[in-house]
Amino acid sequence: MKLPPLSALRAFESVARLGSVTQAANELHVTHSAVSHQLKLLESYLNVSLIDRTGRRVALTPEGRIYGYQVRHALQQVASATSRINMRTQNEHLTVAVLPSFATHWLVPRLPDFYAQYPHWRIELLASLEIIDFETSPADCAIRFGRVESAATQSERLMSEWQLLVAGAHDARFDGHQTPAQALQAAFINNNESWGNWLTAAQSDAGEPEAMLVINDSSVALEAVRNNMGAMLSRLSICDAGLRQGWLRQITSIRAAHPSSYHLLWPNRSHQSDKLLIFTEWLKAQCAQFERESLLPIAPTDKPLAFGFLHSD
Repeated sequence: MKLPPLSALRAFESVARLGSVTQAANELHVTHSAVSHQLKLLESYLNVSLIDRTGRRVALTPEGRIYGYQVRHALQQVASATSRINMRTQNEHLTVAVLPSFATHWLVPRLPDFYAQYPHWRIELLASLEIIDFETSPADCAIRFGRVESAATQSERLMSEWQLLVAGAHDARFDGHQTPAQALQAAFINNNESWGNWLTAAQSDAGEPEAMLVINDSSVALEAVRNNMGAMLSRLSICDAGLRQGWLRQITSIRAAHPSSYHLLWPNRSHQSDKLLIFTEWLKAQCAQFERESLLPIAPTDKPLAFGFLHSD
């Protein structure tokens, strides 16, 4: 990796941003001549003029303007990465890699409960679908659907999952009492959820229904359902908040236990760390509550779901 001297880059970025060698010298706590020397050193290294020295004011050449913007962006990235790595060494900072749909519809609505107990913590969520590589990722742990592990990681099962058919609460085509055969005649939105498990639980040999709309993201698919564009097969963790808030409706009584479950993964470097243990205990308690209440009838409410489950009080 061929890089110019960092001190020369810092001096040039400061001059380019401030438009003054004197101000750059004050900002960097060095002399005017030291900044001028660093500028000449950088120009010599690049073999290009970055500063137009024909006038009394400091002006950048066209190459200098472009390079100045690129250097500023690069140094900001370095500064941001440095700040984040410093914060991660603190016991009250935790970085969690999580599936976007699970984060949106299950984890984030429950985080106020975590912050009620640990108000000074900083949680950083890395939402992605990729298999997490802890060798290159800053994540302390990851929540994934299905069992994913390696010799470099530890894992623990969090909770089960269920599949069910849902539609918009105001979709006149559904009253919530359809039989499986009737439900399968409806307009469906395909969100890449596998139908085999639900069809087996419903004792149906009808096969997967034809989709009138295909969406590869569960959150976007739920928005289409909210707008009464059709029904969809969903995982309970994804649609639970919509059912409780009343803008979704389960259209058959069939809830099929999913063969996969959610797991928490963490690299060996995070094993038994205080911050991971605290977060894991809270997360397991939330998951256990979700499992206990998952097979109970859902009573819709017009109140937003702040976190966890709605209680009688």
